[in-house]
Amino acid sequence: MAGPIFPNVPVALGVPAVLRSGATQVLAGVGLLTVDSTDVNQMASSQWGIYRSGGGLALWPDNITAVNFRAEHRVADYPIEQGGFESYDKVAMPFDATVRMTKGGTLADRDAFIKDVQAIRGDRKIYHVSTPEASYLNVNITDIQIDRTLESGAGLIIVDIHLREIRQNAKAEFSKSKDPASVSPYNNGVTQANAAPSNAGTIQ
Repeated sequence: MAGPIFPNVPVALGVPAVLRSGATQVLAGVGLLTVDSTDVNQMASSQWGIYRSGGGLALWPDNITAVNFRAEHRVADYPIEQGGFESYDKVAMPFDATVRMTKGGTLADRDAFIKDVQAIRGDRKIYHVSTPEASYLNVNITDIQIDRTLESGAGLIIVDIHLREIRQNAKAEFSKSKDPASVSPYNNGVTQANAAPSNAGTIQ
């Protein structure tokens, strides 16, 4: 008689997590949480993606294959004696993020996805890029790149969406200035024009 396919190991502290049944199971402390493929897909879609500022996904790809993040600090220098330089300031520049998405399915699915990408490409709305480890907030789409290659198949669309941070805490400040035409006249005292020379206008 064949033995059990899965070992009969109790769930207890100090016991390593092993597969105990054919169902997909995830250990949470000493309890057991059953997760099926539908729940996994829902959790993935709620963590990865480009979200609108008010909530909800802005795009619905089949997969997100890459997320790139780039942050730059520029160091300002000034020259000193004997041709040297010395740093005096460091400024954080707006960060850039790139999200690579893929979309397959039917022709209608791919067409609708491209139209959604084109619809948000030129707007001025604020978006958030979300990953399980970190979220990159307050970004706007700067450019997109759509690739279709022989290696990936004619039925698969690859879209790179480039985004840049939009800083919203900058405020314009103006001093209380007046229109130059409305300036009150200023009394500079009594002045006298210089007398013209006696030979002015004569031909010698």
